[in-house]
Amino acid sequence: MKYSKEFKALIDSTNEAYIGHGNPNAKILFIGQEGASDPEASKEEDGRNDYLRSIKANHEDWSRNIQEGIGYDNLPECCTPDTLKNYNPLYPYKGQKFQVRSGSDEAGTLKGEKGTARTWYNYQKLINRIFELLSAERKTMTKDDDIDFHCLSFHSDMSAVVSMKHNPKNSDGAESVIKRVSLLSSDFFRNFPIVIAAVGHFPRETYGNSYFGDLFGVEYLGNEETVRYEWMNVSIRNDEAHPMLLIHTPQFSDAISDRHLDQIAKRVVDFAREHKIDLFPEE
Repeated sequence: MKYSKEFKALIDSTNEAYIGHGNPNAKILFIGQEGASDPEASKEEDGRNDYLRSIKANHEDWSRNIQEGIGYDNLPECCTPDTLKNYNPLYPYKGQKFQVRSGSDEAGTLKGEKGTARTWYNYQKLINRIFELLSAERKTMTKDDDIDFHCLSFHSDMSAVVSMKHNPKNSDGAESVIKRVSLLSSDFFRNFPIVIAAVGHFPRETYGNSYFGDLFGVEYLGNEETVRYEWMNVSIRNDEAHPMLLIHTPQFSDAISDRHLDQIAKRVVDFAREHKIDLFPEE
């Protein structure tokens, strides 16, 4: 896999442990609030307690990927305790199915054992809608299919302070948001033409209303969604060389209607076609 000079420069220039997950060559960037992990858990073999693997070792893993030219070819599964040793941020927990994992094995309430978190499930639903609009060859996913949004997008978070339950009053999280502004405003992140920031009111609570403008130089256009609880703030950057559409929405860990995802997908595809942007990642 060929990594861009912007991504290599970012990895070389920062000491931040957590960069993100997915395809660095993608054209779509997801931004979340923070990772949902338990920082007190240290058992790397447990796929639900992934703090050390997915956050603390993230920069180290990307450095190795770049040095060894590691790509998607032949990446093994890593979605069970037995295969977690194969974890790679290019395709974290490869083998997870297009279904939501919920409940617990201990309580006898586990559903979707090989499924994924609701946030990632909704990321996948949105990616499906975007690429179904772009290509007739994109097949409809079933619950038995492996999720693949990591191959078609990149994901990072406003804060590197993880939490099993979001707390907007967490001062450490707010400090991390401010600290990570320099990381997320690097050339690598600013070059994504499509940004989906499913972060609710977290930017205003931790930084201020200028957060996205300071990161990406985008201009706020307004709210293009009128359904109750499902708003869609749209900002753009009118730069001929590097145009950007930024869509700011509620968190995807909440219930998101198919209508809302359809509207986001259509807005993304319309922008891509208007600016002649090929959303399929380069090899």
